Amino acid sequence: MAGSVFQRIADPARTFVIAELGSNHNGDFAMVLRLMDVAQKAGADAVKFQSFLADQLLKRDSPDYAMLKSLELPRDWYPRLKKEAANRGLVFFSTATNDVTLGWLQEAGAELYKIASPNLTHLPLIRKTASIGKPVIMSTGMATLQQIDEAVQAFTATGNNELCLLHCVSEYPARPESINLRVIPTLQARYPYPVGFSDHTLDIGTSIGAVALGARAIEKHLTLDRAMKGPDHHYALEPAEFIAMTQNIRAVEAALGTGVKTVSAAEQEKSQLYWRSLHAARDLKVGAVLTADDISVVRPNDGLHPRHLEEVIGTKIKHALKEGQAITWDSFKE
Repeated sequence: MAGSVFQRIADPARTFVIAELGSNHNGDFAMVLRLMDVAQKAGADAVKFQSFLADQLLKRDSPDYAMLKSLELPRDWYPRLKKEAANRGLVFFSTATNDVTLGWLQEAGAELYKIASPNLTHLPLIRKTASIGKPVIMSTGMATLQQIDEAVQAFTATGNNELCLLHCVSEYPARPESINLRVIPTLQARYPYPVGFSDHTLDIGTSIGAVALGARAIEKHLTLDRAMKGPDHHYALEPAEFIAMTQNIRAVEAALGTGVKTVSAAEQEKSQLYWRSLHAARDLKVGAVLTADDISVVRPNDGLHPRHLEEVIGTKIKHALKEGQAITWDSFKE
């Protein structure tokens, strides 16, 4: 896991897998640790939280106010979260939705920050986050390309170019027909930054498909139990699912290769067994003139290449051949 966080995100050989813990800790630090353990076991790279203060996020008469108030990350959790994540080889970061929690993340020494889709149009927050000078991951749910352009311009105007964009569909859970994974190459062609995918589907295959399309980062919600009460549990993956997703992502990484067509040593060995070649279809005596009926094109690849079939028909053999024996150029020499 050498290299800076941004180098790891941009690494074309390894997907940066983010376990989005969000508010799925339910205000219980012991549950946070259990979730981090799952992320570590899965081989994830980072754990992400949501740093909101209900009073700075929505009106007090909102039906969600009390719930969100109960899920706020306490200030004294931040350094503990960073330490516990580091102990497990994980990067700790969070989505700061206001200047206060942004400051708490700075105090804790966060190496990475997140701009969530609902904050994509909050240009002052984007500029302030970018000005910290650390890498930032920005989700693009609900946004047009023009709105993404504006957010990117606000970010890069600060001189910070360590940006990763996540294709995202802000449905919870997201329907497969809404995902449009081909937006990933669209964003890759439009912006000179790594592009990833924030996945709100209930399956693991969509993220795997995103990796095959070149996603450099995958963000997926993780819960201990989808039946728990809370805003994010119902569309999150449970531990076994998250582990399976990450294992499959690593397998796809290994399978993607370089795009250069080569023949592996194992394939070369198989070609000797599986390619077909010319063999005697029956016992043939010395001096026999070969006809099409005298020749079989069968495995293994120890005789003449099938391209020579028409060439040797009508040719006299100089050596007797047993049925099934390979026909080689030596068959026609004294």
